[in-house]
Amino acid sequence: MGTTRIKVIDLSSSQKEIKTSRKHARLAPPAEDEVRLRRLAERAEKLAGVPKLEKEEKEKRHQKPQATDERLASSAADENLVVTEHAEGDAENIEPESAIPAKSPLSKVAGKKKSARRRGSNYEKAKMLVEDKLYSAQEAFELLPKTSFVKFDPSVEIHVAVSEKSIRGAVSFPYFTDEKKVKRYLVFADKKPQTDVKNVIFANEKTIEDLESGKLKPGKDFDTVVAGPKFMPSLTKVAKILGPRGMMPNPKNGTVTDNFEKFLQDSASASTQFKSDPSSPVVHIKIGKLSQKPEELSQNMKAIILAIGHSKIKKAQITSTMGPAIRVDTASL
Repeated sequence: MGTTRIKVIDLSSSQKEIKTSRKHARLAPPAEDEVRLRRLAERAEKLAGVPKLEKEEKEKRHQKPQATDERLASSAADENLVVTEHAEGDAENIEPESAIPAKSPLSKVAGKKKSARRRGSNYEKAKMLVEDKLYSAQEAFELLPKTSFVKFDPSVEIHVAVSEKSIRGAVSFPYFTDEKKVKRYLVFADKKPQTDVKNVIFANEKTIEDLESGKLKPGKDFDTVVAGPKFMPSLTKVAKILGPRGMMPNPKNGTVTDNFEKFLQDSASASTQFKSDPSSPVVHIKIGKLSQKPEELSQNMKAIILAIGHSKIKKAQITSTMGPAIRVDTASL
């Protein structure tokens, strides 16, 4: 038969474990009495030390505020005083901390948010030439070349603040120098109108299906949609396609009409279309180049003012590319 091994471990003794068997069982001396006496002595020492510990904790509690007060006072004194050495290194100057500006990350973030857009030195010099007043049209266009600092022939723009949000129309500038953009029309009519205008697509009910399927695309195949009042209920099906591109027919801009010949003739002769900004009631439009004569620019400005209407205009200002704005009195035109 095989032998079984038993491990005997005495946790209270420092001796290593002793391996024994049935044949020879060598056990370490138990010393049970010594272990019991040692445990009793440890308990007695613990019980005797409880009041001492309580006294020490009470003393520490009374001493802690004093220590903390002393530490706070010393740290405050160190923080309030900054020692700086002279260049010679012989004497020391003491300065209050309030004299040193405090820098915190929050102040940096706030400073970044409040910082305005920085302009170049050339712009600042040009802006100093413009007074804070209303200029007549003649004075404004005479001052405009002096405020330009670019090396190319800049464009001249007018920014008109209007009283209505949805303003759009077309204007023909008498002295506009840019090439006219070829316009393409989509006309919903019962009969094909007689006109000499080119790039006209005559549409009917079946054309709405082509718009829905994507065979006809706004901006790619046509730029303006004109419709008779009869077709407006059917065009509501494609309002999601035409509306975001600003091509949905609207009586305000004259694209809902029965007189197609007159609309096409007037629109084709007009060089530029304008509309107010979607985010604010302001019309931005280019009226020419700075190389043009002031009289020509003044006549172009007069044409856009008349197209919008004096009653709808709150204020206007002109500017060249990258130049400062000049406020203009529209009544002087």
